[in-house]
Amino acid sequence: IDDIKRCKDGSLALACNNLFGNSWDGSVRLYERVEDIPSLEKCLASVTTDSTVADIVPLGPGRLILGLDSGALEMLQLTPDEPRLLDTVFYRCDHDGCVSSLALSPDGRWLASASWDMGVKVWDMTCMECSRTYEAAHTDVVWKVVFSTDPNVFLSCGKDGKVHSWDMRLSEPATVLVECCEPTTLDWQPLSASCYAVGQVSGDVALRDLRQPNTDVLELGLSQRPVHRILFCPDTPSLLAVCADDAIVRVADVTKAEDHVIYSSEEHTDFVRGLCWSEGSLLSSAWDGRVLQHSVGPSSEACQGDGKGPANK
Repeated sequence: IDDIKRCKDGSLALACNNLFGNSWDGSVRLYERVEDIPSLEKCLASVTTDSTVADIVPLGPGRLILGLDSGALEMLQLTPDEPRLLDTVFYRCDHDGCVSSLALSPDGRWLASASWDMGVKVWDMTCMECSRTYEAAHTDVVWKVVFSTDPNVFLSCGKDGKVHSWDMRLSEPATVLVECCEPTTLDWQPLSASCYAVGQVSGDVALRDLRQPNTDVLELGLSQRPVHRILFCPDTPSLLAVCADDAIVRVADVTKAEDHVIYSSEEHTDFVRGLCWSEGSLLSSAWDGRVLQHSVGPSSEACQGDGKGPANK
């Protein structure tokens, strides 16, 4: 399970991908409760995609948009007359490489898509037209895009070692924020006008501030392997969930002076790929085909113990 997202109606969307020989295939499944995963009988709806699913963005109730390894964007809608069916209502293959990341602006107006083709595209969600194309956004694969709290500003990071800030209101929109940190992923801190986090190949995560462009506000050594995904908690923005190319789920409190890791779980048996904050807890998905639920609080006293959250298998 490569991705998990909480939809606006409370359901959970999963990206389930498989590799058989030289053929990749993917599917998206909707579940009402974590406890129902991975039962196909309890699945609300599912659909098979023409390639593997790299990212999911929930839109309105019963509506999702997917970023596919084929380079396409696909929008799915839960059909009212056939509740177990997800119907394709939009499909366009505009990227020349795999779509690696999608990001929706805070006001829901814009969708940014990043790709292995080194480009970033911005889509107008009111008409599903590509509004802006940055063909040479980076000089190598673009790993991640994420919007700031300003709907006109987003960040991107790439294999070229750079983190860019993009302001769509400017004629020359890109500003290089970081060079040569080997970034792999990004997330913007909720409610902050200037703070974001960068995951790196080294396994470190750096907290940075646009007002202090030449320094790390905080550097966390969290893994010996490349960081895959980081995600701030929307309800408690000081909490940052992290997964790397290992089977460990970690949560750090970026406001603490020391001992930043307040929670760690090694219950997955394969690489953790997806993270999702949901109703005060953290959900994780992994290549072991499971989704686990973790009870994480704002203090280390509340979170430490055996290091494992309750599992839903």
